[in-house]
Amino acid sequence: MNRSLSSVLIVVGSLIVAFFITWLYLRSKSDSRPIKAPFDHAFVKAAHQTGKPFLLVRFTSPEQLHIKRKADAKFTLGAWLDVRLGGENQLIVSPQEILPSGPQKGKPIEIASAAECKSAGLHELSDFADLLRERPAILNLISRRPGLSNKILEIWAPGRLLSIETVAIQSESDGTLKELRDAQPRGFYGSSQATLIQMEILSNLSLEGLMELKADLLVSSTEELSASEGARGGNLIPRVREATLLEAHRRGLKRYAGPARNKVSAEHLLKLGYDGVLIETPETLDLLAE
Repeated sequence: MNRSLSSVLIVVGSLIVAFFITWLYLRSKSDSRPIKAPFDHAFVKAAHQTGKPFLLVRFTSPEQLHIKRKADAKFTLGAWLDVRLGGENQLIVSPQEILPSGPQKGKPIEIASAAECKSAGLHELSDFADLLRERPAILNLISRRPGLSNKILEIWAPGRLLSIETVAIQSESDGTLKELRDAQPRGFYGSSQATLIQMEILSNLSLEGLMELKADLLVSSTEELSASEGARGGNLIPRVREATLLEAHRRGLKRYAGPARNKVSAEHLLKLGYDGVLIETPETLDLLAE
């Protein structure tokens, strides 16, 4: 063996040993780190104190609330509202980014006027006042333009449209959640995309205990396997590692996942041990209540 190859092997071996020692130290630190008690928030009590499975229903119209109430006997029902900022700084509830109908069909909601949104059949957040008063709700904030956080803060306070006690905030945007958390520390917050990525990286290294977790609950999107993809075909599976879900459970965080588009998918997610499942449409509740 020549000297150059020998030197390379020594360097590589030294790096491997150094990495392993560093990992052992971090692993020890991760295992010995005390668990911070979960936020004892009124939202958790409202959603889970009955002991019944918690279903979050994606509502797009306030009228949908009055159609599917028989599921209340079997489940605790909450609301999931996708909220985005319209062109006149109005808070629009819509999972879609564009106007679905009307004269301006296809126009981005973020530049659409209040009249254009209304003609497309969309509703403003204030139209859901009755729903927000009587059920725990999660607002999924979709930040496509600045100002959404400030608009939420104007109405997220005691005596206003959004109650601190029963309305939680979720967003894929870490910046949006940080702005709200800094301004309203009493709020209850979900996990951003950045938080999930950090947890995934650390759990992949078995160092999940090192995560500085600011989220109060873990919200995981899911993907659906087709029948050609194996025995689990047709079922929804989480897009995060099981180790990440176990770490969230270890820390006492509630874990929600979805959307489930049918009865089979919803029941599968509940069997996986999620504390709450997002239901795509209110019509699915009739099947689950049977």
